[in-house]
Amino acid sequence: MVIRWVISLWVLLLTIGVGGSTPPLLTIQSPDGDIVDCILRENQLAFQHPLLKNHKLQEPPTHIPNMVVKEAEMGYKWQVWHQTGTRCPEGSIPIRRVISKHNGTSSSSISERTKSHEYVIGSMENKPKIYGTQVTMNVWHPVIEGFNEFSLGQIWLTSGSYNDSDLNSIEAGWQVYPDFYNDSQARLFIFWTTDAYNLTGGYNLRTGGFVQTSKEIMVEGAISQTSIFGGDQVDLTIRIWKDTKSKSWWLGIIIGHNVLEPVGYWPASLFTIQTDYAETVQWGGEITNKNEYGRHTETQMGSGYFPDSGRGKVAYMSNLQIALTESEFQPLQDLFVGATHPEYYRGKKLNDTCFYYGGPQQLNSKAAHRMLDYTILYFTFGLFLLF
Repeated sequence: MVIRWVISLWVLLLTIGVGGSTPPLLTIQSPDGDIVDCILRENQLAFQHPLLKNHKLQEPPTHIPNMVVKEAEMGYKWQVWHQTGTRCPEGSIPIRRVISKHNGTSSSSISERTKSHEYVIGSMENKPKIYGTQVTMNVWHPVIEGFNEFSLGQIWLTSGSYNDSDLNSIEAGWQVYPDFYNDSQARLFIFWTTDAYNLTGGYNLRTGGFVQTSKEIMVEGAISQTSIFGGDQVDLTIRIWKDTKSKSWWLGIIIGHNVLEPVGYWPASLFTIQTDYAETVQWGGEITNKNEYGRHTETQMGSGYFPDSGRGKVAYMSNLQIALTESEFQPLQDLFVGATHPEYYRGKKLNDTCFYYGGPQQLNSKAAHRMLDYTILYFTFGLFLLF
């Protein structure tokens, strides 16, 4: 009886979602099947984190370098749930209701993570103090071969190191991760850790830490459209910056020409080292290779095409900017691009503020040939049955 009661309570909490046990002010049914709960900002899971027990909710900064702060307009339909025309009430935030085996935490050791994760990354040659970064990346719908594999494009701002197990990292971008989200849509995601992905931090709003303030942008929300080969490119522009007053790291989505919607922030109290600035910044793509079929995965990074395929076909990180002071962003001037497994995934520097990345093009071709072979086989077999 006790075990049954505990299981029932656990299922109830999952059904309510990551916002906790407080009933939502409003529930929105998204066209893609997502259930969006609008909960009071003060009731979000972030405040259950031990380091934020006495944390006072911060309001978005009124001044951001080189940027106009403005709330997203109702006509803005960047995420799928926006298509309903309904928004969360003032003082609340949208939370994707989660019924999942995943709680958002990192469950892999450092050795396991570095073994299965592959990257194409742009970084800086020099190592200055970094107070923020901005990038425009196009969003794709990569094919994920293994259900528990993912593909993403993102920003990393870090201090510390893997070797000392004190890597502090905040991350944001788009991600396709079927096992985690229960679909193959490209979604806005965030991540943080303070011990090199061992025990601290986690994804999105499923673990305490990141404090959301926006009622317009949903972390973990599906992005309405993705880029088309040779056609329209769907861009996601992200800015992360250090607030001069609170010392928190803020996340913003740029929705128009120099118009920014602050999404929320990582409080300074979460981090263990270099709380005043970041030591490194990186931009790029990442996939997981689980070798489920006894070979390297065919999961695509970006569009799945190599950088030489040209703009319109490949994934890019463009308009790279950094803040070397707390008051000014500037274009990057010393970009370096590298790949951990260039036989599968590659990067190409276009200039100091833009690079292309992606792959594994040759594997895609093999997969396409196999699919064609299977199609011919099924067609032939069908004709045989008819006659």
